[in-house]
Amino acid sequence: MADWLADQLHQTMAALRDQRERIDAAKAELEARTASVTSADHMVTVTMNAQNAVVGLKFNTTKYRSMPPDQLARTLIDVLGQARQEMTDAAVEVFGPLMDQRVDLRAAMAGNTEVDAAFASIWDEAPTDVFGRGKD
Repeated sequence: MADWLADQLHQTMAALRDQRERIDAAKAELEARTASVTSADHMVTVTMNAQNAVVGLKFNTTKYRSMPPDQLARTLIDVLGQARQEMTDAAVEVFGPLMDQRVDLRAAMAGNTEVDAAFASIWDEAPTDVFGRGKD
């Protein structure tokens, strides 16, 4: 294998390891987060984790005892939805930058970067032994 190709392979593998470490760190950061939302009337607080599981439900007042059941249900559905949305926003915040890099990584792996385009004619004229096969 040509030295420049081996160097390119090592650089690509290092970039992949770096990306994997970033993904693992992002997953750990998101796992550590929770979202807590309190209803507008301060009656109930819901806490949700990264898997959108309810990990806390606290009634801050006894108002729920005298509420019509449908009003209590609407209040709970509302705070659950808000907590879920906060966790979704957190996931976008944490993983968003990695998603942008994933597009760049896909382009690099497919040979569709600006650098590939700039050097296309050089690759076409490279000696056959550079790629270990004959020219097409």
